[in-house]
Amino acid sequence: MDVAYSYFGDDDGNPPNSPEKFTFIELQEHETESPMSSNETKTGKVLHSGSVKKVTVTMGMDGTLEIDKESGKPVRKGMYCSHAQMLFVFITACIIITGVGLLAFYVPDRCQDIGATEAPVAGESTGGEPRELEVHQQAGYDYGGVDPKWATRAADWAGRLSTDVLPKRYSVILQPFLTPDDATDSHLQRHFTFDGDVSIKVECNRPTQTITLHTKNLTLHRNPIVKSRSAGAAAEDLFQSYKFVGEFDFLVITLREELQVAQDYEISIAYSGELNENLYGFYRSSYTAANGEKRWIATTQMQPTDARRALPCFDEPAFKSVFDVEIIHRANTSALSNGIESVDKEPIGDNGRWVVTKFKRVREMSTYLLAFVVSDFKYEQATTTNGVLFRVWSRPEAVENTKYALQAGVDILNYFEEYFDFDYPLEKQDMMAIPDFAAGAMENWGLILYRETALLFDPLLNSASNQQRVAVVVSHELAHQWFGNLVTPEWWDDLWLNEGFASYVQYLGVDNIEPSWQMKLQFLVEELQPVFTEDALGTSHPVRVPVGAPSEINEIFDSISYEKGASIIRMLDNILTEDVFKEGLNYYLTERAYGNANSDDLWTVLTYADEDKGKNDVKKIMDTWTLQMGYPYVSFTRDSKTLTAVQKHFLNNPNSTVEDSNFGNQGYLWYIYLLYTHKSDQNYDNPMTEWMNKEPKVEISLGDDYMESDWYLVNVNQYGYYRVNYDTQNWERLSKQLEEDHELIPIQNRAALIDDAFNLARAGVIEQTTALNLTKYLTKEREYLPWEATLVVISYIRDMFSRYSGYGPLEKYMLKQIEPLYTELGWKDNITDPTNTHLTQYNRINALATACQYGMEDCVRQASDLYGQYMEDTSVNPITPNLKSVVYCQGIRYGGQDEWEFGWERFSNTSDSSERSKWLSALACSTEPWILSRFLEYSLDIEKITKGDAINVIRYVAFNYVGRALAWDFVRANWDTLFNEYSLDQHFPSIFKALTKHCNTQYDITEISHFYSKRNLSLLKKTVDMSLDRTRTNIRWMENNAEAVRIWFLNAYMEGKRDTSAVTSYSAPQADETESSIVSSSSSA
Repeated sequence: MDVAYSYFGDDDGNPPNSPEKFTFIELQEHETESPMSSNETKTGKVLHSGSVKKVTVTMGMDGTLEIDKESGKPVRKGMYCSHAQMLFVFITACIIITGVGLLAFYVPDRCQDIGATEAPVAGESTGGEPRELEVHQQAGYDYGGVDPKWATRAADWAGRLSTDVLPKRYSVILQPFLTPDDATDSHLQRHFTFDGDVSIKVECNRPTQTITLHTKNLTLHRNPIVKSRSAGAAAEDLFQSYKFVGEFDFLVITLREELQVAQDYEISIAYSGELNENLYGFYRSSYTAANGEKRWIATTQMQPTDARRALPCFDEPAFKSVFDVEIIHRANTSALSNGIESVDKEPIGDNGRWVVTKFKRVREMSTYLLAFVVSDFKYEQATTTNGVLFRVWSRPEAVENTKYALQAGVDILNYFEEYFDFDYPLEKQDMMAIPDFAAGAMENWGLILYRETALLFDPLLNSASNQQRVAVVVSHELAHQWFGNLVTPEWWDDLWLNEGFASYVQYLGVDNIEPSWQMKLQFLVEELQPVFTEDALGTSHPVRVPVGAPSEINEIFDSISYEKGASIIRMLDNILTEDVFKEGLNYYLTERAYGNANSDDLWTVLTYADEDKGKNDVKKIMDTWTLQMGYPYVSFTRDSKTLTAVQKHFLNNPNSTVEDSNFGNQGYLWYIYLLYTHKSDQNYDNPMTEWMNKEPKVEISLGDDYMESDWYLVNVNQYGYYRVNYDTQNWERLSKQLEEDHELIPIQNRAALIDDAFNLARAGVIEQTTALNLTKYLTKEREYLPWEATLVVISYIRDMFSRYSGYGPLEKYMLKQIEPLYTELGWKDNITDPTNTHLTQYNRINALATACQYGMEDCVRQASDLYGQYMEDTSVNPITPNLKSVVYCQGIRYGGQDEWEFGWERFSNTSDSSERSKWLSALACSTEPWILSRFLEYSLDIEKITKGDAINVIRYVAFNYVGRALAWDFVRANWDTLFNEYSLDQHFPSIFKALTKHCNTQYDITEISHFYSKRNLSLLKKTVDMSLDRTRTNIRWMENNAEAVRIWFLNAYMEGKRDTSAVTSYSAPQADETESSIVSSSSSA
């Protein structure tokens, strides 16, 4: 970390200046006067001192204190020792340390053994009035002080906080300065800064003479104050010195005497910070109002480790505490935080410029869930069935577009209260659309923050996929209010428990309010099948993975934690049955409410709930799915009416090196719940079942009614997180069934057959022709799921063939297959037509995008005509919302500079966030290298493209085969800027995947390896390793399959050749359609 972060000063490492006027914030609870000035009073408000100069204490690079007094000059303070004296001190310190170590070893720990917890009572709330956290009364663990597993994990990485003191209550006052007019009131005498004052009540858990907490890029106004609360007003300040450990963002306070166990103390710190523009911590964002004025807001993004940028705190998820918050802000703005307002806009001072909003105390929560916003936003509101105030906020011009999110939010919150059988714990729920937000959304307790595209919906402008994205993200974040906020993982190694669970039940929430969308079916193509590909790499990781440093934590916010986590929870729900699953969840929430938990805690209560029913040992089952990476494929061979099932670890590249000892040593065997049926039975609601009990092979019966000529089908409805491989005869029978009457096989399994077969073929388990034969029936397929699954697996071949002669036959075959669907659905997208269902609209987008992508003449002409009409008259957009992504992209792809400039003008001048997102994607569809290069350069101009969108520009250009090399060169040339100013470390996995997913040559391997070796990417090694593994897999596929697949496409096209005058196509391979298939709607926190 930069040395500037190792002491308190500005971003360049310089001590702060000493202005004539300053702003100082002091808490009402302070019982002694500040050492700064006898003129200060305990008002709890901003105090303006006209002539008194501030005293700023900073830490010099040599560790000495520098005090900026009235002279404004730094004065070195400290003790000066001879070499002999220093040696004596060193030897004495070693003796003391040795003695303390021996005492710690032989003196018993104060904590007692904890007995077994009685079964919780379903539906019994542990709620009540907010209180200060009594740590010593917590049942089950002591923030890691008792739990030996957590203590071991803490020892694994030196950056973990000790549990010597534990927070019980934070009192926080913040004042952001957003305009130049505010600068005179700022302690730093600059706008885009904030002043803060935090008082933390802590309990001593173990005797200690130091207190360690987190802080980053904050300037302290003075020495911290530490006092005993038991001594009352007469308490002395125990502070002796402090230092900052930049490597771990530690503020270490040394005290004059040892703290006493079970006693409460108060830590008070006054400080200032920057309202940065990097979209983390306490930062600034802006929007352009209808009158052209640029307006600023202050907002936050704390997860996972950025609360320390907003206030000194114990910034780990297990250090839960209650929070009292006050925000001082301009009178023409509003302030929001996690709690509901108790005092709204109370004037302070004489000039009426500033007001204070105070918030009711918030129950125990982790620091990463803190949120503060100051803005001029407006809102729509409603009330839930249980009386919870629900508000949705946005820029004033967009407030009409919050109505769908408001209705969806209220209905989903009501549903989750019923589903969890546990009332929402807070009095209010705010949701706010932030103009510039790095994540899709953030589940801050009581104040969820979103990207605008994830919260705002205009039915006249936005598509069905935009609407679904809003519903899904709202559902995801509301699920977190219970799973993640009410009960929080002890440490980030259980992040998957947060994100995987929310990523599963989000589909249940949306399915409840929009049943016609068939969300439970969509889960397969949105979550399960996509993550199969990532988890088949030898460089994947378990969902529960040890992490320490913030960079490691950031890396696991990935598809494994989200999509795989959701998929295995869905599988467990099916195994236990919904009633048992929900009963166990209620036990879990009731027992652990306002506390922390880990995966094993959830397995314990689910086992208890299933005790008198399925009698499943949930931990034994789920450890095989959470503690080792990857998943199995189960191969079946039939002998009469008996199936032999064999499980093996599935790898896209069987030659990948996998280290068995890294992740729990489960031996790459799984407990697999097999659901199967056959043609003569076809019981898809209640199929036959059998367990593979972590064994390589098992025999199962097909039943007496199985006929010798029947096909059989395994993993009915694809509930299991595994792939299925059949014997050759059964593959052929299933393929024949699809061609004769595909509707005999459920939609879910039609999609699963295609996804499994192509990936098994990619790994060399079955022949490519076996998988390809399954696509012949698609001329008859009209359902969305099988087509979506097909387009995904074919997109892999398209990527591999983009620089290979096989692209031509692929293009001809895909045009032949898509033509019937294209003709039937056509360009008429009447959303008021009852037959034009949600998934029909999705299917139409896929059909048009695919036809245009492969150059169907009619499709290109229609898209170009519509784009041209819009260019001629912008007063009326002739393109319906669902078709915009296709038409915008094709208009620019087949157009020239004028078409691109028109798209840029539309992007720059629209205020609708979803519309801007479509244009941003479409602008990357150009096939002109110089235009794409200019677009990439635009991404670094914050006046043209926001930082939140800049990363997407790189991704979109990388999706375009013309732009891949350009994007790769751009990232390398601008690495330092992207990394330091655009938080590339947080977005690196998605960027690098986009840049390298098509790579399939040894030269590509060399380029990636060289890129890694020339930069300090050790903390991102996992991402680079996955890209190298993916590239080696691609090389192997090309060597083994490219020519055979090319010939198959050519022959399949010729076999079905007929009059194709309506599907004449251009012959050149096309750039990837960035929205050719429906963009996943599950993006979230």
